[in-house]
Amino acid sequence: MHVIIEFGVGNKEKMILFVGRLAEKKGVTYLITAMKGVVKGFPGCKLVVLGDGQEKPSLIRQCQQLGLLGSIVFAGSVPNAELPKFYRAADVFVLPSIIAKSGDTEGLGVVLLEAIAAGTPVIASDVGGIPDIVIHGKTGLLVAQKSPEQLAAAINKLLGSSALSKKLVVAAKK
Repeated sequence: MHVIIEFGVGNKEKMILFVGRLAEKKGVTYLITAMKGVVKGFPGCKLVVLGDGQEKPSLIRQCQQLGLLGSIVFAGSVPNAELPKFYRAADVFVLPSIIAKSGDTEGLGVVLLEAIAAGTPVIASDVGGIPDIVIHGKTGLLVAQKSPEQLAAAINKLLGSSALSKKLVVAAKK
């Protein structure tokens, strides 16, 4: 049951969550592009983006250009003590990290561990230390970096299958 009414996510809408700094290596631009394919199958779904950073203005412009402002909520930073309620409310957690132009990439991806601990199925890019946490098809779904198509397909797969989501969560918690 969703408890994120203040961001326009009610009990009937599917909720996708991203938590992190809004920087190039986080790959949020690819998640936003993926949302075009997600809202086709799940018109009422919302992507809640928690975090701030230098990329926020360009990400908001991207949402405007794609006509997705009603489907994506930039909630800003929230205190760490509030994060568990967001993880629990989400139907899917996504970490679309990439290898940045500078070569920087995701280390461990602590947000993945937090999502798993909250019982939320995870989707992440197959870069950096992420495959140490997410085993594709067992503890979550891995996609190629910079692939909005794969992200959309993985999100739609989990939003459409509570059985698969539960299976991944149970294995990830073990």
